[in-house]
Amino acid sequence: MKKLPESLQTFRSFQDFQIFINRNEGEWRMPFEWHEPLEIFYVLSGRGKYYIENKVYLFEPGDLFIIGNHELHKSQLLNQEPFEALIIMFDPALANIVQLNDGLDPLALFYERTEDFSHQWKVDPSIRPKLQWCFDLMMEEYGRKEGYSLRTIGSLLQWLLLELKKGYGRNRRYNQIESWNGIHLKPVVQHAMEYINKCYCENINLSKLSSELRVNPSYLSREFKHNTGFSVIEFISFKRIWHAKEMLLYTDKPVTQIAYQVGFNNVTHFHWMFKKMIGVSPNRYRKLPKIFYNLKKY
Repeated sequence: MKKLPESLQTFRSFQDFQIFINRNEGEWRMPFEWHEPLEIFYVLSGRGKYYIENKVYLFEPGDLFIIGNHELHKSQLLNQEPFEALIIMFDPALANIVQLNDGLDPLALFYERTEDFSHQWKVDPSIRPKLQWCFDLMMEEYGRKEGYSLRTIGSLLQWLLLELKKGYGRNRRYNQIESWNGIHLKPVVQHAMEYINKCYCENINLSKLSSELRVNPSYLSREFKHNTGFSVIEFISFKRIWHAKEMLLYTDKPVTQIAYQVGFNNVTHFHWMFKKMIGVSPNRYRKLPKIFYNLKKY
């Protein structure tokens, strides 16, 4: 298994299963990421671009992507057009919660791939209601006040994966839309990212970071921006906001405490930065995963 930058790992506090609506708009951007859970990404509205490993895709409503663990990926806005996507994250073990001796591997799509494999499936309109029915049931089960049943979620997930297996079996091969060879981080940039990953909650800036790495600040700033598309300060803010997102989802800590814990000295600035990057306030974001969405309207 290839070695991936620890600084780009997300969903560290993940447990078993998660389903939510991801809304991206305005000045939203994200660096590349990877995570241990597997991911299903279903576009509800809007258009955008998806980078997965060394491949690039344009997406629109009704497109579905499957992303393996340890695959570097990022989505981005296209012409500043907002988009919404349904995200399903799950532990690979959950897909095998119901065991059958039929020789089928529900996770084969995530691991058995040829070079021209396309992560993107343009779901036929006739099939979308079936998928949305499954998404509705998953969201309803996930939102139960008493907690969701792993057996119920696992059974729905197995059905969904079998439908995806049939769909991807008829899928077109990857068609490159632009030249892209994947992300290749320079050592100085990777070292900077790893330092930020460990010390994001401290009072760090370009000057301190370049001093720690013993490089010229201008050189580090230039190479970091060129290699990642983010300035050093933007990447520090991203790491802080991402950790704040996970704490909002997985803990009951007050927003003020979270702000200070991830490195913000000013709570007002934290609220402003969070809404700028995520599109909603921290308090609103904390409630989003608990809301039941009627996906049929899409």
